[in-house]
Amino acid sequence: MTVSVSARPLPRRFFARPTLVVARALLGCHLCHRVGRTVRRGRIVEVEAYTDDDASHSRGRRPTPRNAVMFGAAGHAYVYFTYGMHFCFNVVTEVAGEPGAVLIRGLDGFDGANGPARLCRALGLDRRHNRLDLTAGEPLWIERGRLRAGERVVQTTRVGIRTAVDLRWRFYVAGSAGVSRRDRAAEGTA
Repeated sequence: MTVSVSARPLPRRFFARPTLVVARALLGCHLCHRVGRTVRRGRIVEVEAYTDDDASHSRGRRPTPRNAVMFGAAGHAYVYFTYGMHFCFNVVTEVAGEPGAVLIRGLDGFDGANGPARLCRALGLDRRHNRLDLTAGEPLWIERGRLRAGERVVQTTRVGIRTAVDLRWRFYVAGSAGVSRRDRAAEGTA
Protein backbone atom coordinates (compact mmCIF):
# COMPACT_ATOMS: atom_id res chain seq x y z
CA MET A 1 0.00 0.00 0.00
CA THR A 2 1.36 3.46 -0.83
CA VAL A 3 0.34 6.52 1.19
CA SER A 4 1.55 10.10 1.28
CA VAL A 5 1.25 10.86 5.02
CA SER A 6 3.48 9.52 7.76
CA ALA A 7 2.88 9.13 11.49
CA ARG A 8 5.22 9.14 14.45
CA PRO A 9 7.70 6.22 14.70
CA LEU A 10 7.66 3.88 17.67
CA PRO A 11 10.02 5.03 20.45
CA ARG A 12 13.22 3.20 21.42
CA ARG A 13 11.66 1.94 24.66
CA PHE A 14 9.21 -0.15 22.59
CA PHE A 15 12.15 -2.11 21.12
CA ALA A 16 14.38 -2.17 24.24
CA ARG A 17 12.50 -5.11 25.75
CA PRO A 18 12.89 -8.90 25.58
CA THR A 19 12.90 -10.07 21.97
CA LEU A 20 9.91 -12.40 22.31
CA VAL A 21 7.82 -9.59 23.84
CA VAL A 22 8.73 -7.21 21.02
CA ALA A 23 8.09 -9.87 18.35
CA ARG A 24 4.51 -10.39 19.44
CA ALA A 25 3.94 -6.65 20.01
CA LEU A 26 5.01 -5.86 16.42
CA LEU A 27 2.01 -7.74 15.00
CA GLY A 28 -0.46 -5.15 13.73
CA CYS A 29 2.15 -2.36 13.59
CA HIS A 30 3.03 -0.72 10.27
CA LEU A 31 6.43 -0.89 8.57
CA CYS A 32 6.96 2.27 6.51
CA HIS A 33 9.56 3.27 3.92
CA ARG A 34 9.60 6.63 2.20
CA VAL A 35 10.61 6.38 -1.44
CA GLY A 36 10.55 9.75 -3.17
CA ARG A 37 7.23 11.47 -2.42
CA THR A 38 5.38 8.38 -1.30
CA VAL A 39 5.46 6.08 1.70
CA ARG A 40 5.29 2.34 1.18
CA ARG A 41 3.42 1.04 4.21
CA GLY A 42 2.47 -2.49 5.20
CA ARG A 43 0.87 -4.03 8.28
CA ILE A 44 3.16 -6.52 10.04
CA VAL A 45 1.48 -9.94 10.23
CA GLU A 46 4.37 -12.41 10.65
CA VAL A 47 7.61 -12.25 12.67
CA GLU A 48 10.37 -14.47 14.05
CA ALA A 49 12.48 -13.82 17.16
CA TYR A 50 16.24 -14.39 17.38
CA THR A 51 18.54 -13.89 20.38
CA ASP A 52 21.79 -15.82 20.90
CA ASP A 53 20.23 -19.21 20.08
CA ASP A 54 21.90 -21.62 17.68
CA ALA A 55 19.88 -20.38 14.66
CA SER A 56 20.79 -16.74 15.27
CA HIS A 57 23.56 -14.71 13.64
CA SER A 58 24.59 -13.78 17.19
CA ARG A 59 24.92 -17.38 18.44
CA GLY A 60 27.78 -17.72 20.87
CA ARG A 61 27.38 -14.04 21.72
CA ARG A 62 30.24 -13.08 19.40
CA PRO A 63 29.90 -9.77 17.54
CA THR A 64 31.16 -9.83 13.95
CA PRO A 65 31.12 -7.14 11.27
CA ARG A 66 27.86 -8.67 9.96
CA ASN A 67 25.94 -9.05 13.23
CA ALA A 68 27.37 -6.18 15.33
CA VAL A 69 24.16 -4.16 14.99
CA MET A 70 22.32 -6.93 16.91
CA PHE A 71 24.44 -6.07 19.96
CA GLY A 72 23.78 -2.32 19.69
CA ALA A 73 20.95 -0.01 20.64
CA ALA A 74 17.42 -1.29 20.17
CA GLY A 75 15.30 0.16 17.39
CA HIS A 76 17.84 -0.12 14.58
CA ALA A 77 17.43 -2.00 11.32
CA TYR A 78 19.44 -5.15 10.70
CA VAL A 79 19.34 -5.90 6.98
CA TYR A 80 21.43 -8.76 5.65
CA PHE A 81 21.95 -10.58 2.37
CA THR A 82 21.36 -14.34 2.32
CA TYR A 83 21.67 -17.24 -0.12
CA GLY A 84 23.52 -14.89 -2.49
CA MET A 85 20.25 -13.36 -3.69
CA HIS A 86 17.86 -12.12 -0.96
CA PHE A 87 17.71 -9.36 1.63
CA CYS A 88 16.03 -9.84 5.01
CA PHE A 89 14.85 -7.04 7.31
CA ASN A 90 15.09 -7.29 11.11
CA VAL A 91 14.46 -4.93 14.01
CA VAL A 92 17.07 -4.87 16.80
CA THR A 93 15.69 -5.53 20.29
CA GLU A 94 16.94 -5.86 23.89
CA VAL A 95 19.32 -3.44 25.62
CA ALA A 96 22.74 -2.58 24.20
CA GLY A 97 25.12 -5.49 24.68
CA GLU A 98 22.35 -8.13 24.64
CA PRO A 99 21.88 -9.57 21.15
CA GLY A 100 18.37 -9.74 19.77
CA ALA A 101 16.39 -9.05 16.64
CA VAL A 102 12.98 -9.73 15.14
CA LEU A 103 12.83 -10.83 11.52
CA ILE A 104 9.81 -9.33 9.77
CA ARG A 105 8.46 -12.17 7.60
CA GLY A 106 5.16 -10.89 6.25
CA LEU A 107 3.07 -7.78 5.59
CA ASP A 108 -0.51 -7.13 4.65
CA GLY A 109 -1.05 -4.25 2.24
CA PHE A 110 1.33 -5.48 -0.48
CA ASP A 111 0.69 -8.28 -2.91
CA GLY A 112 3.55 -10.73 -2.69
CA ALA A 113 5.04 -9.45 0.61
CA ASN A 114 4.71 -12.82 2.30
CA GLY A 115 8.22 -13.96 3.13
CA PRO A 116 11.25 -11.90 4.15
CA ALA A 117 12.82 -11.64 0.68
CA ARG A 118 9.54 -10.68 -1.00
CA LEU A 119 8.89 -8.14 1.75
CA CYS A 120 12.25 -6.46 1.12
CA ARG A 121 11.59 -6.35 -2.63
CA ALA A 122 8.09 -4.88 -2.11
CA LEU A 123 9.37 -2.10 0.16
CA GLY A 124 12.66 -1.52 -1.69
CA LEU A 125 14.87 -2.50 1.28
CA ASP A 126 18.48 -3.55 0.86
CA ARG A 127 21.94 -3.24 2.42
CA ARG A 128 21.72 0.58 2.36
CA HIS A 129 19.11 0.36 5.11
CA ASN A 130 21.25 -1.70 7.48
CA ARG A 131 21.85 0.09 10.81
CA LEU A 132 19.26 2.83 10.18
CA ASP A 133 17.68 4.15 13.37
CA LEU A 134 13.99 3.25 13.04
CA THR A 135 13.09 5.58 15.92
CA ALA A 136 14.36 8.64 14.02
CA GLY A 137 11.67 8.44 11.35
CA GLU A 138 12.21 8.79 7.64
CA PRO A 139 13.18 7.14 5.46
CA LEU A 140 12.39 3.92 7.41
CA TRP A 141 10.28 3.52 10.54
CA ILE A 142 7.59 1.48 12.29
CA GLU A 143 4.28 3.02 13.38
CA ARG A 144 2.14 1.86 16.27
CA GLY A 145 -0.64 -0.54 15.41
CA ARG A 146 -2.71 -3.25 16.97
CA LEU A 147 -4.53 -6.43 16.26
CA ARG A 148 -8.08 -6.06 15.02
CA ALA A 149 -11.10 -7.40 16.85
CA GLY A 150 -11.29 -11.14 16.33
CA GLU A 151 -7.73 -11.57 15.07
CA ARG A 152 -5.81 -14.43 16.64
CA VAL A 153 -2.04 -14.82 17.04
CA VAL A 154 -0.48 -18.20 16.26
CA GLN A 155 2.78 -19.12 18.00
CA THR A 156 4.86 -21.79 16.27
CA THR A 157 8.36 -22.78 15.15
CA ARG A 158 10.55 -20.68 12.86
CA VAL A 159 10.94 -21.33 9.14
CA GLY A 160 14.02 -22.20 7.07
CA ILE A 161 16.46 -23.03 9.87
CA ARG A 162 18.34 -26.23 10.66
CA THR A 163 19.17 -25.70 14.34
CA ALA A 164 17.00 -24.68 17.29
CA VAL A 165 14.05 -25.90 15.23
CA ASP A 166 11.94 -26.70 18.30
CA LEU A 167 11.78 -23.10 19.57
CA ARG A 168 8.30 -21.66 19.06
CA TRP A 169 9.56 -18.16 18.27
CA ARG A 170 7.47 -17.37 15.19
CA PHE A 171 4.24 -15.42 15.58
CA TYR A 172 1.64 -14.65 12.94
CA VAL A 173 -1.88 -13.39 12.48
CA ALA A 174 -4.12 -16.34 11.62
CA GLY A 175 -5.83 -16.02 8.26
CA SER A 176 -3.69 -13.14 6.98
CA ALA A 177 -2.73 -13.15 3.29
CA GLY A 178 0.72 -11.80 4.25
CA VAL A 179 1.73 -14.92 6.18
CA SER A 180 4.45 -16.88 4.36
CA ARG A 181 3.76 -20.31 5.82
CA ARG A 182 0.80 -21.42 7.90
CA ASP A 183 1.09 -24.05 10.62
CA ARG A 184 -2.32 -25.73 10.58
CA ALA A 185 -1.52 -27.85 13.64
CA ALA A 186 -0.62 -24.75 15.69
CA GLU A 187 -3.75 -23.03 14.37
CA GLY A 188 -5.81 -25.98 15.55
CA THR A 189 -7.13 -26.62 12.05
CA ALA A 190 -5.19 -29.80 11.24
